Amino acid sequence: MTITKAFGNVLTRIRKEQGYSSAHHFFKSISGNKNLGLTFMSYWYLEQGKRLPKSWRLEALMAALRIEQDSPKARELVKAYFKSLSGSDKLVEILAVPPPAGADVPGRDLAELATRRALEQLAVNLTLDQWRVLARDRTALICHIFMVSTTGWVTVRELAEATRFKPAALKQTLKTMAAGGLAELDGDKIRSPFDKKMIASLATLPETAAIKAAVRDHLNSWLADSKRLDSKKITVRMTKANLDQYRQHVKKTLDLAQIFSNTEENRQESAVYLIDASIFQMFPRD
Repeated sequence: MTITKAFGNVLTRIRKEQGYSSAHHFFKSISGNKNLGLTFMSYWYLEQGKRLPKSWRLEALMAALRIEQDSPKARELVKAYFKSLSGSDKLVEILAVPPPAGADVPGRDLAELATRRALEQLAVNLTLDQWRVLARDRTALICHIFMVSTTGWVTVRELAEATRFKPAALKQTLKTMAAGGLAELDGDKIRSPFDKKMIASLATLPETAAIKAAVRDHLNSWLADSKRLDSKKITVRMTKANLDQYRQHVKKTLDLAQIFSNTEENRQESAVYLIDASIFQMFPRD
């Protein structure tokens, strides 16, 4: 890897790891013209190592890629940026803090890292148009969740029994989903093109705010009548730094739930669960 192309190579690799198969898919999905302030060709030149973005665009890129600013991927991207900017490894190495002597990675952390890497390979991103279909129709969203969690073909009758939606209403929704690339139809059977995949969350951008709000409202409406199997609440006071550290543990725990997931389970002996971890700031009121 040449130093001048370091940033482009890292950007391309992270984009693929985040579930975007091509630069065009990523750019279109995040409305790059609006949210990055770039044309597609300008973004393409970034990946090709022909140009570097303005430093203030790094934050927008990380938000679009859905990577936390304190994550290893974010640090790698920023390091590659300054490496390309300076044309030297030495200046970047000055900023690197060596790990303490004997600070080997525990076996548990290695297992978690391996799990996260495996999940990254399963991640797939829906297009904005596909998210809009789910945001407009709660029935479509619920059917999508069921089918992504279920490998293989499902009959309309089976889907109706699981969701309690009327078959006649389901058929029209399923046609809309198929037209949007969210489902495959074969007579009275349907399946998701994304089974055995993990749908990546929609990037938080001004362009996606209304879509995310609609999807959240649909889910809350559905969960209001769903069976709650477990719940635990605790009120604590902590610093912002400790909260950030704790949030990383919560995210790891949610990701590791995928270890127990198997979309090929016998449908009569399994169920689809939603695991939600929310943190609210109670005081002070903002």
